[in-house]
Amino acid sequence: MLSQGTVVLRIGFIILSLTSFGLLMENRPKAGILEIIRCIVFIGVYKLGYLRSQFSSLGYAYEV
Repeated sequence: MLSQGTVVLRIGFIILSLTSFGLLMENRPKAGILEIIRCIVFIGVYKLGYLRSQFSSLGYAYEV
């Protein structure tokens, strides 16, 4: 069972990822900056514990 905050955070991250990937595919000038922001958000969300998985092998993949 996920809390509302976790669900909103995950949905926001998915939207940010799709936007970033779209801008990268279109070769827009601001795409690199948005991708850096997306990576920083991912690291922050992971370190806060919102991306813990029930599969322990995914923890290593997230760290990489």
